[in-house]
Amino acid sequence: MSDASNTMSQNASQGNYSPAAVRRFSEAQRRTKAIAAPSLADILRLVPSDDQIAKIVPAFGVEAGDADELTGAGSNMVREQYELMFPILVTYIRGEQNFNGLRMHLDRVVDGLIRSAYGAANFYENRRMIAIDAADSFKNADRDEDRLGVDGGENRVDGLRRIAAENGAKAYALACVASGACAAYEELMGQAWKPYTRDNGRSLSRDVAGVQADAMGF
Repeated sequence: MSDASNTMSQNASQGNYSPAAVRRFSEAQRRTKAIAAPSLADILRLVPSDDQIAKIVPAFGVEAGDADELTGAGSNMVREQYELMFPILVTYIRGEQNFNGLRMHLDRVVDGLIRSAYGAANFYENRRMIAIDAADSFKNADRDEDRLGVDGGENRVDGLRRIAAENGAKAYALACVASGACAAYEELMGQAWKPYTRDNGRSLSRDVAGVQADAMGF
């Protein structure tokens, strides 16, 4: 367990941190581990579902875009790169096409879209949890959060809820783009896109080295 985890655990047992703070820390710690190599599944676990976004958009008057158009845009990004770079990055070894160069390029293209969507999803989840904690009557005994603003406008809870909704719409839109990119990659490459890890890197290096050695007659 890290020093931060130990400190949080000790302070929580002593009553120095609220259950909400401990829960937020644990969730943030879990998501931090995924940041190194986020996947589409990590994104979809955090962003609003189709049913949720259908309720969020009219309730808060936010714009989330058309899901089909956004998914198509993500797909087109990958397909356009595939067609453009195919004659350059696909090489021939003993008369057979070698897709390693093109695959690595598309890996990075999709990785960029995944990381963008994951960053937005992570930020949305943070805003959502803050809004939930602020609205929880058991954690807000004085109920100041429910009182109207000084100008008669929305109160603190309403403001936090709106911020979460706005960021939820953004995260949902970027998740659609990432989903389209992953679907196109799988169709073109014949295998699902996977986030880069050290293990994946070692396997790829061995594959590339083997092809190069064979090409040079070693």
